[in-house]
Amino acid sequence: MQKILCIVLSAVLLFLLFSAASADHEVTAYCIMPLHSDTVISEQDSETWYNIAGVTKLPAVLTLCQAFDKGLIDENAEIKVSAKAASIGGPSAYLEKNETVAAKELMRAAVMISAGDAIYALSEHAFGSEDVFLKNIELTMRAAGVDKQLPECLGTYMTFSCRELIRLGEAAADSPTFLKYSEQKYAVLEHGSGRKTELASANKLLTSLPGCVGLFTGSSKDDGYCGVFVCRRGETTYLCAVIGAKNSKIRFETATRLFEEAFANYQYVTISDPDEPAIESYPVTGADTDAVDLYTKERCSVLLNKSDGEPQKKIDLPELLTAPLDPEHAVGSIAYYGTDGTLLTEQALYPKEAVMSNGFREILKRTIEQFLNG
Repeated sequence: MQKILCIVLSAVLLFLLFSAASADHEVTAYCIMPLHSDTVISEQDSETWYNIAGVTKLPAVLTLCQAFDKGLIDENAEIKVSAKAASIGGPSAYLEKNETVAAKELMRAAVMISAGDAIYALSEHAFGSEDVFLKNIELTMRAAGVDKQLPECLGTYMTFSCRELIRLGEAAADSPTFLKYSEQKYAVLEHGSGRKTELASANKLLTSLPGCVGLFTGSSKDDGYCGVFVCRRGETTYLCAVIGAKNSKIRFETATRLFEEAFANYQYVTISDPDEPAIESYPVTGADTDAVDLYTKERCSVLLNKSDGEPQKKIDLPELLTAPLDPEHAVGSIAYYGTDGTLLTEQALYPKEAVMSNGFREILKRTIEQFLNG
């Protein structure tokens, strides 16, 4: 009986390992990273450029969302659809020449279903011409850390890597407008003529993965199923890019697995916060106080494996601080190390407020008294 049980358990283990390996072979590339971090949690061929189907529209949509964020496009503005915008193929909001649609409805269609006609109509309204729009898209990409030149504003046939998609996804995750619409699962665009266009997000993770708030998907027969996804739980946010999945199911299963593994095994730990003392009641001499709290100037959070222990501190301070102390002048430093000895961060320490010496305080007191007494 024991021998049979061992055989069964071995078979199950081999099946699970084979399933995970097969899933990786059914995806061209993937990568998952924390928001605004250079730490890679898991990746496969993440720096190679690939065709990514309709996800090439992400830079254009991001540029328009940032224009909304900055107030360059009024969401209530009524935009007249040009013949050129109405003729754009691919995913579509089914806009008609000369109809008028509110900017926010066009933005909704651009983010939710990457509607090319809505993207083009918004770009004409905001930037006047495709050339100007294209230059702004390239500036948007450069600001996100992606230096490329696009042949046209929708980026058709452009190649990107997973790492580049994550950088663009980070910028999108920082855009209130982008997140506002990427979280929506279903909406209806009502045309002036009475027609209605249903907008259904292709991102199934919005309903199946807790914490998923977007971001952008695309697919084609040649490029496979691609996407950039963002998932937030508590204070931790991860971004995941998937390129070339064989079908929609594999795309979402791959992203789900990567997210769940990241949340299960890693956590963000805040090790310094300028609003909280890094060191409490450090001794000081020559002042009317015996101790002072010391602070860092910057907030620092690090990604740690949950199996590791707490970061180790190393403090570099004199045995006793001597007044006067200036809040703009460091009195020492504090360093944090991982359990493997890796330096996580080192920051200077400052008093929160000025600490005057007893002698100076007494002189100041006498000076004020003499001034008041004439």
